[in-house]
Amino acid sequence: MSIDPGRVSDPPAAPVPAPASARQPVKVTPREYRRAVRLQARRVRRVIRHIEPWSVLKISLIFYVCLWVIVMLAGVMLWSIAVGSGTVDDTESFIEELFALQEFKFNANQIFRGFAVGGLVLVVAGTFFNVLLCVLFNLISDLTGGMRVTVIEEETARQRPRTRPPRFRWPNWIARK
Repeated sequence: MSIDPGRVSDPPAAPVPAPASARQPVKVTPREYRRAVRLQARRVRRVIRHIEPWSVLKISLIFYVCLWVIVMLAGVMLWSIAVGSGTVDDTESFIEELFALQEFKFNANQIFRGFAVGGLVLVVAGTFFNVLLCVLFNLISDLTGGMRVTVIEEETARQRPRTRPPRFRWPNWIARK
């Protein structure tokens, strides 16, 4: 077969794609991935116009009862430490000498009973006060239009990798050949 020098040659053939097994995704270390990922969230302004007094009552009651239990346990622990170290006896003898008394003793049962009843009264009073403030807030917010708050929506807060160029994929009709 002879080659004609005056004739235009055929265009060069397109490069043959590599087989699918040769194309592998780029491996990224976890550290590189964390650097490439950034948190995206949307800031939204909301208006609080009404707070349910029933929910305030429940939350306040649970909070103040937990606080009362913590204070009672701390009081019992401090009293037992004071009795164990002799501080209570020293204080009783000091008061006897100071006021020239025949005898002076602390009645622990009476002290803690008063402490417990006083704490329960404070629990009820604090809960009532919080509910009263909630109702007052609702009345004032009807006049003023509410309280504006800026929040970040958690539904849209998601990690999104920084924009990378998309990986090239050969069309299915080429990969089959």
